[in-house]
Amino acid sequence: MNIGIIGAGLIGKTLAKKLSDSGHTVSLADAKGVSEIQELANKIGAKAVNMDEVVKDIDVLILSIPLLRIPELAQSLKGRLEERVTIVETTNYWPHRDGRIEEIENGTVNSVWVQQQLGRTVVKAFSNIGAYSLLAEGKPKNSAGRIAIAVSGDVQKEIDLVMGLVDEVGFDALDAGPLEDSWRQQACGPAYCTDLPLHELIKARASAIRQTLVDKQNLSFETMKDLGQEFFDILVSGKYPDDFVDHAVDINRSINGLTPRNSKK
Repeated sequence: MNIGIIGAGLIGKTLAKKLSDSGHTVSLADAKGVSEIQELANKIGAKAVNMDEVVKDIDVLILSIPLLRIPELAQSLKGRLEERVTIVETTNYWPHRDGRIEEIENGTVNSVWVQQQLGRTVVKAFSNIGAYSLLAEGKPKNSAGRIAIAVSGDVQKEIDLVMGLVDEVGFDALDAGPLEDSWRQQACGPAYCTDLPLHELIKARASAIRQTLVDKQNLSFETMKDLGQEFFDILVSGKYPDDFVDHAVDINRSINGLTPRNSKK
């Protein structure tokens, strides 16, 4: 397939690499411009393009940008994207970064809000896994302990298409139903960045309590401060040493009462 990706941050560039490695033709665009991402694109097997070009002749468009930039992007995409194109969005709502979005604060689910901004259906995927796990923890199909990724949407054929991409890049795909229910894999609930296999992800989503998510986000932030600046510098750089461990996964498991990764069941 021909896949366009807007956003060359940690998730966007990792998806570009993995989808390119899987045999897809990937175009990568970022607000920083072609010259700023050219070297990266060359390294990961993608084509660096400008924001106008990324939507041309594609089957899938992946939006991997901060939530606060969605409305502006929605305006720039109007009338330029073919109806047949499936849109995937990987966003999460972080008020400290995105500012307060009143509709979301008043109860609109993050991805429903994104869909409303764009004025067309979207699929929520690759939003409940961290960049390191997405890059390093993929496994072949039917491998023991293969991590699962939730896929939500309101059009089944779009969900099915994206589930296929999830499988291709090394993860089991969970059909997580409509966008209205996608709060169950939002930060920092039991299905968010806890690196669970499929059967456990299903249970984790079912156990999520929406009213506790904000408190868990605050607890996660406070706990992660103990990891120190060096850890965060490595995490946001995307340049991981061979012995790197994403302890954020362990923290998210802990605050949700899930089994530690090194424990035998």
